[in-house]
Amino acid sequence: MKDFYRLLNYEIRNIFKFVLAICILAIISPIVFLNIAIKDGVNLYQPFEFIYASSGCIILFVIYLVLMCLTFIYSIYSNYFGSKSIYTLLTLPIRRELVYLSKLISFFISFAAFLSAQLISILLGYWFVASHIAALEEGKYLMTNGLFLSFVRSDFLRIILPLGLESAVSTISLFTTLLCGLYYGALCERSRRYWGFFPIGGAVFIMISLLNYRINQRMYVTDYRSMYLQSLVLFLFSVFFVWHSIKIFKKSAVAE
Repeated sequence: MKDFYRLLNYEIRNIFKFVLAICILAIISPIVFLNIAIKDGVNLYQPFEFIYASSGCIILFVIYLVLMCLTFIYSIYSNYFGSKSIYTLLTLPIRRELVYLSKLISFFISFAAFLSAQLISILLGYWFVASHIAALEEGKYLMTNGLFLSFVRSDFLRIILPLGLESAVSTISLFTTLLCGLYYGALCERSRRYWGFFPIGGAVFIMISLLNYRINQRMYVTDYRSMYLQSLVLFLFSVFFVWHSIKIFKKSAVAE
């Protein structure tokens, strides 16, 4: 197990500076955009979730999410360039499934740090906006429990911080499938198992459908749909991605 921890530490160190930079930007940059948004006096009288969305902070999240995915892709493909460390990793005196899991777990840890940074940015952003609203007419327009109500009203914020079990399961399934599918896709490309992109396409279809429902959930009030089934399907896709990835590793197909 010591060897696994060393390998996990190695994988985290490889992407630490990139993840740290993205997390810092994810915390600081929304404040800048919120500051620009509230310079328009009209926005100060709007709920926080409206100011957050209109300021471009949701677009920032998507950009940083893409950067995180690119960081993970870099981590995978860096093993194939320069020193070609993939050959060294496959000859280490450790089970090959642990070599695979060490990188995957490093992705999950890094992604958890990114989501934590996003939550911190939302908290700081609310504090920043609330402090400006509180200065207007002795806080007449400052809403009690405004942050909590923003999470209740905003479909986007509830994806980041789910408020119920069904939403939490849905969010976990989305992010789990994203990370497992991203790694699996790269391994399929490296091992020339191109048919593996078909199940990835199926997972992407389910993810888009689930995200569309969650983002527009208030429009489906009279047409409630349980998210458990789609979440279960995504978890099954994730299990398949992990199982087949380990199988590819055991066959040394990633080094062909």
